[in-house]
Amino acid sequence: MSSRPSKQPNRVLAALLATMITIGGCGADPGSGDDGILVVATNSILADIASNVVGEEGAVEFLIPLGGDAHDFSPSARQVARLSEADLILANGLNLEENMADVLTSLRADGARVVELAPLVHPIPFTGEGHDDDGHEDETEDPHFWMDPIRVGGAALALADELDEAGPGGAWHARAEGYADEMRATDTAIASLVGDVADSSRKMVTNHEAFGYFATRYGFEVVGAVIPGGSTLAEPSSAELADLVELMQDEGVNVIFAETSRPTTLADAVADELGKEVEVVELFTESLGPPGSGAETLSQMLLTNAGRISAALG
Repeated sequence: MSSRPSKQPNRVLAALLATMITIGGCGADPGSGDDGILVVATNSILADIASNVVGEEGAVEFLIPLGGDAHDFSPSARQVARLSEADLILANGLNLEENMADVLTSLRADGARVVELAPLVHPIPFTGEGHDDDGHEDETEDPHFWMDPIRVGGAALALADELDEAGPGGAWHARAEGYADEMRATDTAIASLVGDVADSSRKMVTNHEAFGYFATRYGFEVVGAVIPGGSTLAEPSSAELADLVELMQDEGVNVIFAETSRPTTLADAVADELGKEVEVVELFTESLGPPGSGAETLSQMLLTNAGRISAALG
């Protein structure tokens, strides 16, 4: 059985969408210059963090359209030109923007200020499928830090430090502190939302390995993924999908958490193979949602995800 996110009333004005230009996503004119500092972020989640730190002292734009997947996005020539005009380019790093790596490296070499947030917030490792020369499993760092609101607050403070250099004299730190407070309140609300999920039910199967920070923060265990590893670009083999079906049977897991930014085809196939009532629940992972989605800001996105996780596992 597949569970799709229902349309929700737009209870909160999506300030982020009202104040930023989405390059290539909504057909807005990227050349309409605003006074103050210009920050161009790779995706909407990073742009939400930046807009809360920049405030009215500049403009924040993002490249990857709402609902897009950071792993497979490649910027157009027009978007690369806009990146070169930015006072600060805000990327996630840790190989999240896989197809933008060469572009960001080239821009940095040309003197652009490129800031990658994920390496600045004490990233956690996840275990990859490969092995090193000694036969040990390779460990790479998980780029999905925004699933932990406390780390998001730390990222805002780190961004304020960078903005001090790009635009001295701004009230970056005051706004970053306020946003970190908001993230602490979000953390408390998430803990309350998932607090009733029994310990025996805190096992998650996800579309790809994007929920390590959430699991670590709130006491869950990610026991498997439809697409092994931290990238959505990998293609699971038939044997890997069969192993996942067996694992879910052994673990007694009957929910697969899919993603709003990717088709649920593989998750639906695994659910069908199990031959019982298995729910496929979509979560927001690498993009904010459109107005009315309940995920217009990062705080809203995290709370919506927590509510859906709690309802599915509780």
